[in-house]
Amino acid sequence: MAKETIIKLNRTVFRKTKKYRAALFLILGLFTVIAVGITAASAAQMPLETASHSESDKALHGSSISQEKIDTSIDKAVSFLKEHQLPSGEFPMNGSLSPEMTNSAYELEVFGSTFVLHALGLVKPDPAVNEMKNKTGAFLLANKEDPGVWRYWGKYSNIPPDMDDTSTIVASLKENGIPVEESGMDYAFNYRAPDGVFYTFMNEEKWMNSSDIYYPYYKMNDIDPVVNANMAYVLSLIGKPVPEVSVFLNGYIQNKSFTERTIYYHIPYSQLYMFTRAYADGHVSDLKPSMPVVREYLLSMQKEDGSWGNELNTSLAAISLMNTGYKGKALDKAINHILKTQRDDGSWPERSFFVGIMTYWGSEEVSTAFSIEALSKYSEMHRTNKNKKSSLLEQK
Repeated sequence: MAKETIIKLNRTVFRKTKKYRAALFLILGLFTVIAVGITAASAAQMPLETASHSESDKALHGSSISQEKIDTSIDKAVSFLKEHQLPSGEFPMNGSLSPEMTNSAYELEVFGSTFVLHALGLVKPDPAVNEMKNKTGAFLLANKEDPGVWRYWGKYSNIPPDMDDTSTIVASLKENGIPVEESGMDYAFNYRAPDGVFYTFMNEEKWMNSSDIYYPYYKMNDIDPVVNANMAYVLSLIGKPVPEVSVFLNGYIQNKSFTERTIYYHIPYSQLYMFTRAYADGHVSDLKPSMPVVREYLLSMQKEDGSWGNELNTSLAAISLMNTGYKGKALDKAINHILKTQRDDGSWPERSFFVGIMTYWGSEEVSTAFSIEALSKYSEMHRTNKNKKSSLLEQK
């Protein structure tokens, strides 16, 4: 059966499944929002602390991994992404009712492609990479709605625009030099809680259908720390930082609330990735007091084989460590594990990255993008250290 036919059948089955579980989605959503809301509120009250650096934190990583090996791995991964990019420019994301992604099915959405675009921005540019980035940019822009906002399932879907999609899309476009208006970010300021943090959904009536079973859920004004981290990320990139969000996130991280799921992020590693990306790539310097907490947690959770469990978690954790400024030997073990688990076609396995109350989302393409990011950042760190050593030798 042709790939296009399989995708269409999967989408039909998956959409029917979504309708059947809508009522349960709503009930569980109410309980989840209440539970997470209590955790987030208490986290915001926590005083800031400064964690101490371990000895391994101070040691520079070694050079046992050859640059050629890393470059070859990245090239294979990029080739895989090129082969799997859809004609629309989207990189597939699959949904499953299981965190193990059992019986996952493709569903058009805009969120996953932003992380592939972000990773491609770290790769040495060439005509093929530039074409992929331009196609992804065109796909994302084609799903934009006035005044510069996005919905998870694309233009005119049955859910309102949200902060998570809008922020990550604008950020990925901006950092890759793809023109995008910033009016949607100004519009987002209409959807803030009294303490200055952002609600998840832009839930004005014009975006929704009151007869939709999801309507009560979207009207609840939920607050997710990771969504706020992505807002902090993009707002810093466009020169409109919101200090109140940093205060909220620092309290949440210092309390180690990331060890529990948020409404949309069920594993700590996807949470920590977003927090540290805002700090390192978004230059949200107000998050600096929390970076030692993240670093120590990640170092304590690494396994003997260099991993943090599955392949996706390992890439997310390695990136997060580097984002905090860590340069220790634990990274060598992590990168070696990432290289060893790459498959012959250049990809890494599909693992769940985030959750929509009941549906888990992930794909080989998104897992591969995070591995590319980890390898690219490690390579750049190694190159920077080498240049510093050369400079010191020249001065002598």
